[in-house]
Amino acid sequence: MNYPSLFYQLLPEAVLVITALVLLGVAVTRESKTGKPISSGLAATIAVMGVVFAGVALGFAPRDVDSGSYLISLDPMALMSKGMVLGLGLLAMLLPPAHKEIANPGEFFALMLFALTGLVLTVGSNHLLFLFVALELASLSLYLLAGFSRTARSAEASLKYFLFGAVSAAFTLFGLSFLYGFSHSDTLQGVASAVAANPTSTLGMVGLLMVLVGLGFKLAAAPFHYWAPDVYQGAPLTSVTLIAGASKVVGMVLLIRFLMIGFPAAAGSANLGQMAAGWSMWLAILAAVSMVFGNILALAQKSVRRLLAYSAVANTGYLLVGMSAHGAASSGAALFYVVVYALATLGALAVTAAVEREHGDDSVSSFAGLVHRSPLLAVSLLICMTSLAGIPPLAGFAGKFILFGSALSDSSALTEGMPGLSWLVGLAVVMSAISLYYYLSVLKQAFVLGEEKAEEGEFPLSLGHTLAVLLPAVALVVLGLFPSLLLDPIKSAVLDTLGITLGLR
Repeated sequence: MNYPSLFYQLLPEAVLVITALVLLGVAVTRESKTGKPISSGLAATIAVMGVVFAGVALGFAPRDVDSGSYLISLDPMALMSKGMVLGLGLLAMLLPPAHKEIANPGEFFALMLFALTGLVLTVGSNHLLFLFVALELASLSLYLLAGFSRTARSAEASLKYFLFGAVSAAFTLFGLSFLYGFSHSDTLQGVASAVAANPTSTLGMVGLLMVLVGLGFKLAAAPFHYWAPDVYQGAPLTSVTLIAGASKVVGMVLLIRFLMIGFPAAAGSANLGQMAAGWSMWLAILAAVSMVFGNILALAQKSVRRLLAYSAVANTGYLLVGMSAHGAASSGAALFYVVVYALATLGALAVTAAVEREHGDDSVSSFAGLVHRSPLLAVSLLICMTSLAGIPPLAGFAGKFILFGSALSDSSALTEGMPGLSWLVGLAVVMSAISLYYYLSVLKQAFVLGEEKAEEGEFPLSLGHTLAVLLPAVALVVLGLFPSLLLDPIKSAVLDTLGITLGLR
């Protein structure tokens, strides 16, 4: 094995791990000398610098690695995905924990770095076992991060997250073992060859179904979402931003890799009037259930954290609409939309963190009069919530329009002008309209009610918190006006990767 070459392939991950170890060393040294833990600001600064250096190191990663021939795959989609995950991880680390929420900031941000290492590793491989190990590195770190504040609610969130995660990991590992037994290969390319030779194999389809259960957990798709509301509400918000942002993008990339690289021959069809058994039909059902379940339950929420959790379920449904079309263009559109969704949710959570720290809770009524106390927070909340609702000219509207249009186009192209996925896209449009109510209910409190709150003064925000609020809002406006800035590179990366591996359109 060429170890220097392997090190260069893993340079971003190596930088993250080294930074985490340095941070732990600094934290332990400081505590032994002063008797006090490292400050949250210093720990966050070290962690942010590590992520920035990892992003720089990604630019030096080799581009000439044959996709699928090694444990590490540096195909165009892997490189693009690693950059997006690092960017979302950086935004998550900019949001400081609440005062006295985290007793040991050094260990907390080190775990954030280890979780980010696992997430970055996961998007860069087509090897079955390596994917599982990398995913579990990220998952175990996230379970600990969810319970790091040591409150009763945080402990409950961490326990539920761990228990559901353990079950999903068992499903995933069993599914991978079935796929290996079916294909006698440990790569997705080998699985694809076996599926092409025998697309109706019971062992292969059961293996895929079990893997999809595990990925459904990662994406918070109904009915595998039951951990999400408690984790979003009980875990420290800095942890939640990593779970809601970077983790969701990784789940989407994994779904594209498994389905478009490993199982293109077993897609079947969910098209109206031409339905056929296969993963396209399975995803269409999950999409419909997630959209209906997530949006209907979000209507009844009084906690903004829980509202955003059910919003995550609904948005997973929209993503699965794109994947149900089993086309390269719609897969790229789904990956673009998940990044837009992650940015909007990160921004909304950052505003929620400021309101929660001031009022002591995250109820919708706590946002009353926000525009009078902090125009920056109110405008950022307006941009994030309306983007999630799909209102032009923001990135959420562009993302949904491109996603649903690509799903219709790809599905119709496969059926020679037939309606395709019009039934599922129509349901998605209706559910998007319903979502306007609960997004706008929060904005009503922030902009219409609570004029008397103006006398309470501005919200105190650190520099990191200000950036965590401001950067997602700016990105959503820019991507709404110029979606091709991100959409074109993502579509090109997906098309190039699928062309390298399987020669797909």
